[in-house]
Amino acid sequence: MKRLVVLITLCTIMGYTKAQVCGCTDPRANNYNPQATVNDGSCTYASTTASPYYSNNLPTRINGTSGLIFFDGKLYTHNDHSDKKLYQIDTADGHIVDSIVFTGIAHQDVEDCDQDSLYIYLGDHGNNNSGIRTNLHILRISKASLLTGNPQIDTIWFSYPEQTDFSSSSSNGTDFDCEAFIATEDSLYLFTKQWNSQGTALYSLPKTPGTYSARRISNWNVNGLVTGATYNPRKKQVVLCGYSSLLQPFVVLLYDYAGNDFFSGNKRKMSLGLAFHQVEGIAVGDDYKYYLTNEYITKYVATINAKFHKLDLTDYLYVSDSTPDTSTVALHSVVGDGSEIMVYPNPAKEKITVEGLPQGQVECTLTNAKGSVVMRRILYSDGKIVMPINRKTRGTHTLKIILPTGKEFLKKLILN
Repeated sequence: MKRLVVLITLCTIMGYTKAQVCGCTDPRANNYNPQATVNDGSCTYASTTASPYYSNNLPTRINGTSGLIFFDGKLYTHNDHSDKKLYQIDTADGHIVDSIVFTGIAHQDVEDCDQDSLYIYLGDHGNNNSGIRTNLHILRISKASLLTGNPQIDTIWFSYPEQTDFSSSSSNGTDFDCEAFIATEDSLYLFTKQWNSQGTALYSLPKTPGTYSARRISNWNVNGLVTGATYNPRKKQVVLCGYSSLLQPFVVLLYDYAGNDFFSGNKRKMSLGLAFHQVEGIAVGDDYKYYLTNEYITKYVATINAKFHKLDLTDYLYVSDSTPDTSTVALHSVVGDGSEIMVYPNPAKEKITVEGLPQGQVECTLTNAKGSVVMRRILYSDGKIVMPINRKTRGTHTLKIILPTGKEFLKKLILN
């Protein structure tokens, strides 16, 4: 509540000083405000179910799959028990390709993993559902040493400053469990698994070895148990996974946030089209394709095998690359030779022409006001391209062109 009051106060001040308008800036949201220039985190969304486009059983050796990570162009998972291996799994069907063994370490319950440019991090901070663990830590492994077959491992120890009672509570009766974290450029960020409140709290930790008191940043009522997290630094997007008390899995999309308070921006929770699955691991493949795994469980009269899933979140995350506006001014519209990119006609009816492009392959995407991608094409530019318009596509749209240099060009278009 205090953070909300501060945000409202800041928005009010900004409104007077810079004519800024606070509100929901996501065109996909129920309460999208096209006049809003500052995202105040208030967006709400229609109930949505996203279904994996591929699922396959995992080998029994990784029935306890709990984390996923891309390293050296390969996808790895690990079990959530004393097994001291990272298993490379094939991105096509999830079969085991190879494994990396860690020696000389003791861990209790590694529940998630992540990486930065120099290190892999293994989070041994799970299995705390009764709130009695006093040895929470994250193992930091040098990538360079890992590739030589002699992994150099050190430890980041931590505790939660709000937790003062470590006496045994009932099973699944604490808010200080944690199975999800990410590594960013500057810090490690934990997303707790709150058994009592069914929420999640965001904490930060330094990335260097030592003993620390985790710093609480914010919290969010996710109405479920968060079990995994992955971070896309290029797009500045975080995706969480988890499940409800009835084992209905979900993902949470976090984007357009301020700084590293990942709950300050858009928070979109979506069910997964998988019934009774204990989803534990998640990793981003390319910008919008995600991999997930669920562990083997037997509960009540049901048995669910450990599985490998592929999920496409393009339709839900793609538009967040650009900041919605009502102008027709292009961003990054000056290319190498100094010429300005021109798009015409605008409004358009049957086709649009884009001139002033550099030579080479360009990716063109047209997104409607609701955030849905209505057209995507890969074209070759010799300085100009012509793109037909679907006759059923009408209204205000955003044209995005990824240039051969990797720069992005954005333009508001009216189609009629």
